[in-house]
Amino acid sequence: MTRDAIAAFNKRLFKAFQIRDIKVGAVPDIEQRLISDHLIAQGTADASQVNTVLEEVTGIQALDPTFISFDPSFIAHITLLVPESVARDETVFPVRHENEYIHLSMAMPQDNEAIRRLEAVTGSRIKPYCCNGPAIRSAIDKYYSSRPPVAEPEAENPAILLEAALKSLNKLKTTRADSMALINNADLIRLLQHVMNALVKSGASDLHMEPRESDFRIRFRKDGVMQTAWTWPPIFRDAIIDRLKLLSRMDLNQRSLPQDGSINFGLIKDRVVDIRVSALPSLYGEKIVMRILERDKKQVTLNEMGMEPRDAALLEKTIHHPTGLILVTGPTGSGKSTTLYAVLTELNTDSVNIVTAEDPVEYKLDGLTQVSCTADTGLSFKDALRSFLRQDPDIIMVGEIRDAETADIALKAAMTGHLVLSTLHTNDAAGAISRLVHMGIPPYLVASAQITVVAQRLMRRLCEKCKTPFTPGNDMLRAMEIAAEDKTLYQSVGCPECAGTGYHGRIGIYEILQVSDRIMDLILKDQPAKAIKEAAMLEGMQTLREAAAAKLSAGLTTIEEMLRVTMDA
Repeated sequence: MTRDAIAAFNKRLFKAFQIRDIKVGAVPDIEQRLISDHLIAQGTADASQVNTVLEEVTGIQALDPTFISFDPSFIAHITLLVPESVARDETVFPVRHENEYIHLSMAMPQDNEAIRRLEAVTGSRIKPYCCNGPAIRSAIDKYYSSRPPVAEPEAENPAILLEAALKSLNKLKTTRADSMALINNADLIRLLQHVMNALVKSGASDLHMEPRESDFRIRFRKDGVMQTAWTWPPIFRDAIIDRLKLLSRMDLNQRSLPQDGSINFGLIKDRVVDIRVSALPSLYGEKIVMRILERDKKQVTLNEMGMEPRDAALLEKTIHHPTGLILVTGPTGSGKSTTLYAVLTELNTDSVNIVTAEDPVEYKLDGLTQVSCTADTGLSFKDALRSFLRQDPDIIMVGEIRDAETADIALKAAMTGHLVLSTLHTNDAAGAISRLVHMGIPPYLVASAQITVVAQRLMRRLCEKCKTPFTPGNDMLRAMEIAAEDKTLYQSVGCPECAGTGYHGRIGIYEILQVSDRIMDLILKDQPAKAIKEAAMLEGMQTLREAAAAKLSAGLTTIEEMLRVTMDA
């Protein structure tokens, strides 16, 4: 419990006790001690009176753990999930573990910061009850005194957690315990909590839980590249998968069809994240993939995107034009959403009405009207776009153009007084123009709209602590289209700072194409993407390969990374 939380709660308690004509008097250490605890200590109010007041102030049911008889096996289980240090710090006592919920008696049940910490420690949702502090501390003294000290999962040695979970699961399997006993096993939960926190804090964007014939593999994607974290015995397959399905509120009995869910409570310590969860049936069981979306992550601005000055100036000018269509293209994981949010952040003022259709809403931006177009809502992008046009918008963002009807509405909106932003999956900027035509959009309509296409990729950035210079041969320089005077390049090595990968973070490369009069003629003549790209290059467009070469010459990345990222560009 923090000083600020205690002080805020004490103000509410003071008013409640005044109404009941219970005199509070002077409270020593009022910023560190609840008024209710003081009154019980002074004998001014008894525990039942305080619990009644707590119920009135919080609107949460009171539950005193000192009136409950707990089974020894439950105490052994729950005191492992809620370490004594956490219970004392937050003045809480666990009274029940039911499905994905842990029920807690709390001195301050409306302390959201405390609840987030408890969720991160226990890997469970919290169902709070209110109770006076002395009763909670009495229960802690009684039931924790004979238990060995336990650290929070994040601070534990993963090898020790793995061994403990393996023993527990083997024992439960031997005794033919039911599936919920496996899913809610304290050792399993602590192991999973350590894994989730360690991988997210390492910078992972996606976590993969993969059942295989003879083991269970955990991999993660960091800086766009997949890496293996752990390989465990197959006994963990069903327990881990079912635990994650429970937390993301999927159907535990459905194993033959794909499912989607989300985890949006405090699963990760000290991080505000939403986790999108996908379950896919496979040969050896269901595979779980989790996408990590950080709500408190600082939004990238246009100035921080790392564009070349010419491209940055061009995009800045384009987004402030009141009409037109801006398309961001690239493969999955290339940073398209980040670019769109950077543009929206730049344009977000009180003088414009911005509406977005997203699948799903990844980051919440104040001042925008954001609409979720997911299977749960039943709202498609094209239906959302039609509705937007009746909402007096200035700027419209639609997450992706997936079909001809959505493309047609977006293009017509761009031609009738709106700035429209969206994405397409194409390899380069010119390919986006051809994609629209191949969708069935008439060439004259594509040519008439003011279209700007931003193609992009993300390349891993060299670790500044361990990168090493080397001088490539002239043949390699020519193949890379790098001038001879720029021939001092760098290669990756690996060090503790970058976890031995040689890279730390990522940088963007961009290719920006604007439909000019020359390109408009090519579109009307139904010329291929190659011809459009060549025309754009003659007009000064920097290609993705050229942008990557510039980062290479600047010592920011490697030849291997440049080739990996621009192979299809």
